[in-house]
Amino acid sequence: MATDALNEDADHLYGLAPEEFTAARNARVREVKPDDRELAARIQELRKPSPAAFLVNQLVRRKSDEIDDLLDLGVELREAQGKGDGRQLNRLARERRGLIGELLDTASAIAEEFDRDASRAVLDEVEQTLAAGTVDEPAGDALRSGRLMRGLQAVGFDPVDLDGAVAGEPMAASARPKRERRGAEAATKADERAATEESEREAREHAKARAEFKVREARARAEEADKELRAATEQADAAEGRLEELRDEREELSARLDEVRREITEAERRARTTERDRGRAEKAAEQAHEELDDATAKRG
Repeated sequence: MATDALNEDADHLYGLAPEEFTAARNARVREVKPDDRELAARIQELRKPSPAAFLVNQLVRRKSDEIDDLLDLGVELREAQGKGDGRQLNRLARERRGLIGELLDTASAIAEEFDRDASRAVLDEVEQTLAAGTVDEPAGDALRSGRLMRGLQAVGFDPVDLDGAVAGEPMAASARPKRERRGAEAATKADERAATEESEREAREHAKARAEFKVREARARAEEADKELRAATEQADAAEGRLEELRDEREELSARLDEVRREITEAERRARTTERDRGRAEKAAEQAHEELDDATAKRG
């Protein structure tokens, strides 16, 4: 389905560093467009995540257990709010602050790892986004998707505005099974080992998917470069052919110019000779008329 394909591409793109995002997205658009123009258009609409959204998306990928703990806390907070249980609300709110504080420390470390400036404003937006994810289920699903384009903000327990916040479709709430939080009864060692193995498997799959995506991206760039090279070669060949034609034409014109110059020289020589002959003829005619006049006078 198109939505599944979009989410798959979005999962990869929003796991990248922001400076890698645009080039990777455009390469994927070029790859998909010949076969699925609708999917290519939807991928093109994906926007680079804000600095805070990038850090939250990384937390989802690296600290999925802690994020699930936070979302489960949100469920309990909403239940306590509905019951009007002030004591429970205070206890859960303290626990939420502690968990968010730990996640903020991780976010700062991630920012340093990517050589980015984790300013106070960015970390405040990360904190607001994590807190907003506990306010209602849609916000929690948006947070858990790991495909945030911008941060989230909650106003009390009102529904969180998600317009333009999530790339693709958020994970349905029912798709995330409820899990035991830290502070509840500890999981068995077998479960812990299974969770570790699953996390490692997911990390390997993510690394493999990223490597395959980079191969596709590099292949698309190479094909585009080959196409540009072929076009440039054709243009160069055409230009070389035209240059040869002009050189031949120049040689023909040069030869014709030499011939015209010789013809001009010959015509000028003939003109000078003719002019001399005409002058002599005029003198001869004049002399003949004089002789005629003399003969006529003597006869009379």
